[in-house]
Amino acid sequence: MELEPIPDEPVLMADGALVAADLHIGLEEELDEKGVRLPSRAEAMGRKLISIAERRGADRLILLGDVKHLVPKMASRERRDVYVFFRDLASTFREIYIAQGNHDGMLRHIVPRNVRFKPAHGFRMDDTGFCHGHAWPFKKVMEAKVLVMGHNHPAAAFRDAMGNRQIVPCWMRVPFLRKHRRYPTLPKEAIVIPAFNELCGGMPVNDIRARFLGPLFDEDLVRVGEASIHLLDGTNLGRLKDIRVDLGFRPEDYRQ
Repeated sequence: MELEPIPDEPVLMADGALVAADLHIGLEEELDEKGVRLPSRAEAMGRKLISIAERRGADRLILLGDVKHLVPKMASRERRDVYVFFRDLASTFREIYIAQGNHDGMLRHIVPRNVRFKPAHGFRMDDTGFCHGHAWPFKKVMEAKVLVMGHNHPAAAFRDAMGNRQIVPCWMRVPFLRKHRRYPTLPKEAIVIPAFNELCGGMPVNDIRARFLGPLFDEDLVRVGEASIHLLDGTNLGRLKDIRVDLGFRPEDYRQ
């Protein structure tokens, strides 16, 4: 399967399918409870996916988890936004797949019937594995050449001499070790997709105190320091271990 990041978008092209992760529809409900009132991003995200699909000729959509946001509850506005989001996509995508994420409880009860659910432990298409990233993948998924995942909302951080900080979404390509006690065969690398929802921000992967989420970032499984970091415009920032910075965040600041 040929994989191609779409320039300036947090979306991957996998043959005739678009791949995105971490939409977190309903995030506005949580922000509203904290006094920050924003309109829903669901329809705008749907229009964006449709626009990209029309430009690239994609007729399938793969969503790598955390389609919805609130856990464990589901607010009425979130329920409506999720349904309308998938209803609007139906005329553009003949197939829609969801690899369930840790935020996706109850999701299958409110999406249209044409949406196909895949296990939290991932699935394969040809020689490529897909998963959200919060659970150990199936062995057959880890036998793929490449694993594509979400969950960590990767971003690259910059800090100048005056202490000003800028954090922007990025791609991570993380090499696997040759073997692991759980898996007899491992992919060459994991491609970590940035969050599709701009309101999610991102976890600055090159901060010296960054905390990666999920079992796949076990130090016995991947070589995180050797990960290559790319901005959405294609700029290669180099290896993670060579671009680390101290942003002054506390370890407890890293939570999603």
